[in-house]
Amino acid sequence: MLALKTRLALVALGLLVAAQSHAAGFSAPTSVAGLSEAGATVADGGPVSSFADNPADMVFFPGTRVGLDILATHPTYTVDNSNGTYDASSNMQILPSLFVTHRFNDLPLAVGLGITSPYSFNNIWPAGTFPGQPLLKNDLRIIDVNPGVAYLLLPNLSVGVGLDYYQTLSATFGPNSGNGGGVGGNVGLFYTTETFNAGLSYRSTASISSAGGNISLPSRVQAGVRYRFTPRFATELDVDWNDWSNAQLPGYGSLGWKSAMAYRVGFSYHLNQNLEFRGGLAHEGSPSNGSSIDAAVPGTSSNLASFGVGIGLGAWHYDIGASYALSGNATSYYPGFAGAYKASTFNFGAAISRDF
Repeated sequence: MLALKTRLALVALGLLVAAQSHAAGFSAPTSVAGLSEAGATVADGGPVSSFADNPADMVFFPGTRVGLDILATHPTYTVDNSNGTYDASSNMQILPSLFVTHRFNDLPLAVGLGITSPYSFNNIWPAGTFPGQPLLKNDLRIIDVNPGVAYLLLPNLSVGVGLDYYQTLSATFGPNSGNGGGVGGNVGLFYTTETFNAGLSYRSTASISSAGGNISLPSRVQAGVRYRFTPRFATELDVDWNDWSNAQLPGYGSLGWKSAMAYRVGFSYHLNQNLEFRGGLAHEGSPSNGSSIDAAVPGTSSNLASFGVGIGLGAWHYDIGASYALSGNATSYYPGFAGAYKASTFNFGAAISRDF
């Protein structure tokens, strides 16, 4: 059995090197389990990393749970404009996430902490890409330090709240750079029975003063239902609403984006207690419109398929996952930055977790 698990892991790792994914706007995946199920995990609760989507679920798991996720992303951007077709150069970014939750034995209460990288992009447009513009560099990396608490309202229903402290690790837009922080919050509800889960999560907007201007992050609502057809097989349907209408970046000001919807379907199948397969499909709508500024990060739509494997070895659990996205076009007529933009991102990840 161990040899079979090893072969399956190597096959899955081979799939990773040919996988792509793209998140609308400049949001990034925060967990390998989420990446594997196309982001449909707000009603899951099983992986400790689901704390990033819904803080309410951690109260249903006794003891202490710890998880470390490492995701790598290498975005690619292309614009077709009056000057020709140009590709932006970009660097691979490593996005680590840490999750810790603890359920108190004698109280209907749990506490948790998540440290994630929920927003990220990187590109350099060569000189002459846009009329009259020199080399244009855009780089953003934000971490979210997210403590939270969950309370069991009823035997099957919980509520969770959390604080989001955002800090830029890098923020460069043209000639301007500099780091700063900002504060937001999140709240979630989680309902579970033997065969059915439901989750609802809201994350507030936040503003960060950085790089000589403001970085405005979107508010987000996630709703999902998860149904276990058998003890081994479960599916989840999620709907996300992201309010990109307030999105701002230093040097660009308001991006002129709009709110966008995403629809996600995920599934998981336990071949046995030590081996799990995950997958998913998603459509993420574009926040861009004809008057948007898409030079910093193209706001394209995407359709994606995802895949992942979970392996249990004793007290430890290991996950690998990836997704492949087909990016749509985002056409902008904004003066100086007009063009048809495309974007895709090569994402893959591995995670390790343990219950104590």
